[in-house]
Amino acid sequence: MAVPNDSPVRVRIAPSPTGFAHLGTASTALYNLLFARQNGGTFVLRIDDTDLERNRPEYELLIDESLRWLSLDWDEGPIRQSERLDIYKEEAAKLLASGKAYRCYCTADELESERREAQAAKRPYKYSRRCLTNPPDDRSEFAVRFRVPGGDVTFTDMVRGEMRFDSDLIGDFIIVKSDGYPTYQFASPVDDALMKITHVIRGEEHLSNTPYQLMLIDALGYERPQAFAHMPLILAPDGSKLSKRKHPESNLMLFRDLGYLPEALINYLALLGWNPGTEQELFTLQDLERAFSFARVQHAGARFDWEKLNWLNGEYIRRLSVDELTERLKPFVPQVDEDTLRQAVPALQTRMHKLAQAIDYLDFLWTDPAVPALDGDAAQRVKGAIEAVRDVEWQPEAIEAALEKAVADSGVGKGKFYTPLRDVLTGKKVALPIHYCFGLLPKQVALARLERATRVTA
Repeated sequence: MAVPNDSPVRVRIAPSPTGFAHLGTASTALYNLLFARQNGGTFVLRIDDTDLERNRPEYELLIDESLRWLSLDWDEGPIRQSERLDIYKEEAAKLLASGKAYRCYCTADELESERREAQAAKRPYKYSRRCLTNPPDDRSEFAVRFRVPGGDVTFTDMVRGEMRFDSDLIGDFIIVKSDGYPTYQFASPVDDALMKITHVIRGEEHLSNTPYQLMLIDALGYERPQAFAHMPLILAPDGSKLSKRKHPESNLMLFRDLGYLPEALINYLALLGWNPGTEQELFTLQDLERAFSFARVQHAGARFDWEKLNWLNGEYIRRLSVDELTERLKPFVPQVDEDTLRQAVPALQTRMHKLAQAIDYLDFLWTDPAVPALDGDAAQRVKGAIEAVRDVEWQPEAIEAALEKAVADSGVGKGKFYTPLRDVLTGKKVALPIHYCFGLLPKQVALARLERATRVTA
């Protein structure tokens, strides 16, 4: 979408600190950042923290940490709604004074009774406006309701085109709760207006909120955002909506803990719901800034695909230098010294699709495996390996050459020769190449494990 030159782009994300950082938050942040960077605009982080019961400061820290991990850096903020309550009170007072909002004294039981009546009559529920026409005079506790003016609400969506909603189907809704805190439907558009947000880019689940929020902006006399973009939902692998409670892949920090590279996850998130229109699949953040367009965003939700993410992450791992991959692996295998880890990287790099896999490949370095019981032939092959490597330089290449000669002398294939060696050294059926299993261990440790195994026969 073309943006007027005289209108500096301002976009925002507005996560709520009511749980762990969500994958959808990162996705929304990415699209906002790309649009801002393409247009020389400003990306704002706002924290929608007016839910007193569910907000936690540690959740806000997780939002900050996860966005920084992904290098989705904001230009302004964080701006917290909890620090702007006086602003919302002033805006609500304007609406009350102009008759565009009114006090509602109805109890929860009375409102539930209205809903049951509508349900019994098989009609959509709308508030009866009893407190607009005949408010009780014996109550002091109230919420504030917006008086829906009626008529169509239209706006431009950069993904879905021109949108139209019939506000006659919307009942008067609460904008300030009885505890004095604003609802999301009120605080969000007020902030968007006062922060001069030009483009609201958010998830598809907010599409139905837009007419509510535009009616409020109009009633307050503020300028509307130029456009909206409601991005497709990220769906769980089974096609259901991604849920914090049901789907572990919704937890953004899970990906860091499993060893997905932030640049690979950014690449994958961009492709969830957006198609570049070419065969290219690997995109840096800078590539995305050049290539991204709302014109190629799909309407339907995009299923999360672990296999595709694993492939992408593996490609990024293989593009790293030995030194860079060594640095990134350190937090996952702190038991391994840097020189040994650097020596292991060439073998790890071709086998991993996530960094945490290094633990399974390398834990034999700090964990003494159980001693397998060998039959006589296997024990002889282990003794042959001991003799072959005892006096060689303790490097994988030299060890490999010595073992190749021992295999040739044994008269059996590599698989049969190496299998007991792998079991003895690592205790695993799947491991790094055998010369790495030898060379990464201190020489005396490797030989001791082998010699010990020759004394335990089946």
